Amino acid sequence: LLEGMCADEELAETGSVVLSAINYDNCADLDKDIVGELFGKCVNSSATRLSTFAACPYKHFARYVLDLKEREEFKLEPLDLGNFYHRVLDALLKKLCEDNKDFTTVGDKELLGLLSERISKIVAEDSFISNFVRHSAHNTFIINSAIEVLEDCVLAVSQMVRAGSFRPALSEVSFGRVRDTQDTLGKYEIALPDKRLLSLNGKIDRLDIAELDGKKIAAVFDYKRRGMSFNWSKFYYGLDLQLPIYMLAVCNAAGSNTKVAAGAFYMPVETVTGQAALDELTRRQERFEYKARGILNGEYYLQLNAAADSGWDRFYNFRISSKDGQYGDYARSGALKPDDFDKVLEYTERKIIELAEEILSGKIQVWPYRLGTESPCGYCKYKPLCRFDWQINDYNLLESLRKPQVLEKIGC
Repeated sequence: LLEGMCADEELAETGSVVLSAINYDNCADLDKDIVGELFGKCVNSSATRLSTFAACPYKHFARYVLDLKEREEFKLEPLDLGNFYHRVLDALLKKLCEDNKDFTTVGDKELLGLLSERISKIVAEDSFISNFVRHSAHNTFIINSAIEVLEDCVLAVSQMVRAGSFRPALSEVSFGRVRDTQDTLGKYEIALPDKRLLSLNGKIDRLDIAELDGKKIAAVFDYKRRGMSFNWSKFYYGLDLQLPIYMLAVCNAAGSNTKVAAGAFYMPVETVTGQAALDELTRRQERFEYKARGILNGEYYLQLNAAADSGWDRFYNFRISSKDGQYGDYARSGALKPDDFDKVLEYTERKIIELAEEILSGKIQVWPYRLGTESPCGYCKYKPLCRFDWQINDYNLLESLRKPQVLEKIGC
């Protein structure tokens, strides 16, 4: 029928349109010459950029190569509490370092006083926040609630620091080409097989340092507004490499004087609130609500918490058992045996190189991942551009993996 339409003088134009629609394929790649012009000899990237590419090559192309942005609209933006928390915590730590103090040398009262000073300074100097507070009683309530959250968080951080040997040393410390920070670890570059250099950029919320047998050991903390756990599936597929990349940067950046990482953790600023029975509320008060969750080299567990005892640790996501010591419940714990920890960092570097090579191959395929029911398409800004159609395009279907499976796959 279609051949007949195309052969017919009157229907040829319609037939051509139908044929074009049937053969429609929204797949494309960039030519090598274009890739060379776009990236040159040194490729800039970050944990976020690499994860975006792993999530969907086209999204990476639209966001970072074409630099497409949503149209700006004039509207009253709400206060970004996450950014406010980061600014206050950064200012507090910098003040402590400036005064040669840390969480172990100041009492709770003095600590809260310093926190109050930093908050007042930020509110007074930031015209948006000061106008936001003056705008309504509701906005004042929001800020006051945020201050209470920060007070609880700072006291929790103080408890964690006092429990071990690590001391906060740097806040909002960058590596690579990040320019809006006071402290930097210097360049972090990885040589690619084609002799290009991959320059990784990023910013670490907090870097703690401990000394053991004359060597400095680092612990990385990334503040999250809500609690977050290390996702082994996303790590394996390159969808979330943030924590291991930060550890690699601490150990390998040109200006870093620390070559050993003990671990990296997500640290919640807010805790979960809600209705609960009286006995549950009592248990919550006894339980530490700010547990840092991530991955750690189990060799250094006592430097994190010198009083670590049997059962799940109060401050970090590892478990001590009579049979396995600090590696109890290994399948669920964030603790890794030293060899496994090294393999995780080695795999991270291999994955970084693999993703960088795919980017430099010109891959811009519309190929969003699907992990269980999760896909990046639901919240993607570029959906109207890519025109992803499940009837034409395929998802990058990923199998859900647990820690033991990932460790086996990476050669542990």
